[in-house]
Amino acid sequence: MPGSAAAEPLQVVYADLHVHLGWAGDPGGPVKIAAARDLTLANILAEARDRKGLGMVGVIDAATRGALQDLERLLEEGRVAERPGGGLAYGGLTLIPGAEVEVVHGGKPVHLLCYFRGIDGLRAFAEWQAARVKNTHLSTQRHQGTSAAQVVEAAAERGGVVIPAHIFTPHKSLLGAGPAVAEVIPPDLWGAVPAVELGLSADTSLADELPELSRFPFVTSSDAHSLGRIGREYTQLLVAEPSFDEWLMALREEGGRRILANFGLDPRLGKYHRTFCQDCGCKVEGEPPVLRCPADPAHRVVVGVLDRIRHYAAWQEGRFTRTERVRPPYVHQVPLSFVPGLGRRGLERLLAAFGTEMAVLHAASEADLAAVVGERVARLVVLARQGRLRIESGAGGIYGRVAAAD
Repeated sequence: MPGSAAAEPLQVVYADLHVHLGWAGDPGGPVKIAAARDLTLANILAEARDRKGLGMVGVIDAATRGALQDLERLLEEGRVAERPGGGLAYGGLTLIPGAEVEVVHGGKPVHLLCYFRGIDGLRAFAEWQAARVKNTHLSTQRHQGTSAAQVVEAAAERGGVVIPAHIFTPHKSLLGAGPAVAEVIPPDLWGAVPAVELGLSADTSLADELPELSRFPFVTSSDAHSLGRIGREYTQLLVAEPSFDEWLMALREEGGRRILANFGLDPRLGKYHRTFCQDCGCKVEGEPPVLRCPADPAHRVVVGVLDRIRHYAAWQEGRFTRTERVRPPYVHQVPLSFVPGLGRRGLERLLAAFGTEMAVLHAASEADLAAVVGERVARLVVLARQGRLRIESGAGGIYGRVAAAD
């Protein structure tokens, strides 16, 4: 694997590698139907670098026809440039181009994130999948007659890697389709699967309840469908530079590179943390795993992430041996947009004072924050970045709610 020598100085980089495109191409058209129209490639790059303060951003709808046109135009105009270590440089930000692929396993959809070093690998993968999808202009089109294993092989053959997306969510995730990664992706292909993505309703402590997952590093990303959601979850890396090769070295813990921390929502804020009864229209409380509605076992339920993990953990015991791994810390961090009383105007004042959201979340002192937004809101911002705000858990597609400080 190409990369910088271990003796080179290493730096901290914040990476959000799951951002969707809403609009792309000339004259332009939709890409991810559920994504905001202002999620253009140019807007994502500016938001990620100038407002969020990220060092790496992954656009995982980049293999669509319009997105490829936009990338090629940005390259021709010199607004982005391919890095020798992989990725596309946009000033101090590196774009990692990717494709979100949907396959079916056991009758259930599974989303896989395919990442590539540059536009050549991305273009080659787009050509490979063109015959397998109905509409090459739209992202996350279901592959016809393609297995997860075939996607991993196709990405690896084109210099890419695959990370299963939001691995626990009830809909369109690998562990929503089966009780183990090995059920969907054979272990002999795991060399091209350098990590799994946790998703908004799980954290490291929950994921580590599954013995099989001890073999994989965990990454946290936003799955942003709007500009404001970029950076709501991200991974802190120690690398020589923000590039594709250095990112892989960090995931594989090579040459001193590593994941320093995962920053994400408290799982209770996720939309699918607990089981939800669709017939009763309410969250089902109780000791997990709750797999049925206590009012009527025949009711339709969406099994929550916490409940699914506890259920699968029992199933995996005796089937998988646990690999010893020292995990980086998972920091429960409430996004600034969730902080009670801050509002859009307060956030704009913070950004004007400190530059980026990363600076507000990681560098600004409480006293400095108070000078901008007042003592009460500053205290809430500090509690938010320490994960100390009181939370009511989400379920059934409805986000949890930040109530107040503990």
